[in-house]
Amino acid sequence: MPSDQERIATLEANNKSMSDKIDDIKKAVDEGFKDIKEEFKCFREEADKKYASKLTETIVYALVGIILVAVIGEVITLVLK
Repeated sequence: MPSDQERIATLEANNKSMSDKIDDIKKAVDEGFKDIKEEFKCFREEADKKYASKLTETIVYALVGIILVAVIGEVITLVLK
């Protein structure tokens, strides 16, 4: 039967081993998230180059909204006559 000192030494060794493994996993996860962030950043930059700017998008949506309101208003005016 192992003595108390041997058990304590075994537990301390296991604790240190698990702490090292947890640190390794933490580093791997951090590096993985860094890679994902970089890929997302590259994707976003490419998407921004591909599509119109937000200002242009807002202007186009505003014009479409104005045209739709005008058409619906005209249809209502014709129906009420």
